[in-house]
Amino acid sequence: MTTSLLDGAQLRDFTPLAERAVSVDAASLIRFRRGPATVAGYVRLPYDVLAGRTLALQSLGDGSFDVTVSAADFLRWVDDPAVVPVAKDAHWLSALPPRAGWQRVELVPDSVIRDLIRSGASLAPDAASRRGQEALLASVVLTATAPGQRVEVPLGPFSALTRMGFLPRDAQAAVDVAPGWIRVATTLGSTFVSTGNALGMLSL
Repeated sequence: MTTSLLDGAQLRDFTPLAERAVSVDAASLIRFRRGPATVAGYVRLPYDVLAGRTLALQSLGDGSFDVTVSAADFLRWVDDPAVVPVAKDAHWLSALPPRAGWQRVELVPDSVIRDLIRSGASLAPDAASRRGQEALLASVVLTATAPGQRVEVPLGPFSALTRMGFLPRDAQAAVDVAPGWIRVATTLGSTFVSTGNALGMLSL
């Protein structure tokens, strides 16, 4: 792993993100991108949904980095700093969402999101094939609006939001947009889809 990466203790808050990613796919990767005062961690979920968190750094120091490692290796490193994971930057093939330029479109109560996911889950037995799942999760389930904005949000990022544990009860999720991206964000984390590939996973 690159020597500019923060130590495991400073990245410990990304442990739940990595654990949930590994529970979906044991071969999951986690990508860390450090900015001037923050560090973001992203995991790529099935059907090209991204999930991530951005945290403020307690100790700023110098330097920046953008490095990808195995999520499972990261979890071992957090527990044992001697088990240093190997960088796997070449294995991460998708773009990351932008750091800035997001526009807020609408706030959606968690009860509405869970109802949308339940409705999708009720159709899941009729979408047993991968193609059927893709069609179901790409289907638009909410149209978010604001003055001059109309954003069609598919089921995938909502479902991934709950799967990753990012949607507390009685909370709200923000639907945001940036060029080429839709973000569904809460205080615990966000899910992202490119506007040309908005798929995800089903989870209550």
